Amino acid sequence: MPKLYFITGAEGVGKSSIIPLLKKQFPKIEIHDFDEVGVPENPALQWRYNTTLHWLEIAIENQKRAQSTIIAGLSFPNEVSKFKEYKKIKIVFCLLDVHKKERENRLQKRNAPKELINDLYQLHLLRKKLKITKFEKKIINTTNMSIKQTAEKIINWIKVKEK
Repeated sequence: MPKLYFITGAEGVGKSSIIPLLKKQFPKIEIHDFDEVGVPENPALQWRYNTTLHWLEIAIENQKRAQSTIIAGLSFPNEVSKFKEYKKIKIVFCLLDVHKKERENRLQKRNAPKELINDLYQLHLLRKKLKITKFEKKIINTTNMSIKQTAEKIINWIKVKEK
């Protein structure tokens, strides 16, 4: 049965970096970056809701062709469940987690603004929401892992789910 995989996590966990490796491994699965539809300069919550609905609709269309979908980006299970469309497809979340010091190091290497580096709200909120979600979930701690190692963990997990 086709699924919609949301690979989520705060900035610096490796979501966007793993996409090319996933595309290489899963040519028959449609894989997207959550933000590829365009991000406004100051994105409001409504933008994320609209984008979440967009990806749900894409995944439902893919399901009609017996195709799974992977969306990598900042996605919250409580926001997905706001839409009745979520009931039309099997949804699975994968949280890429990271220790705050490692996240800080990664973001500093990317010359991220200090405000972003110090903002741990998304990281804490994702952990909290994944704990209580009704969706199936997997948590992968990427703290001591390379992008390749992270991708391998996700690939192995998805291979099991796709059987």
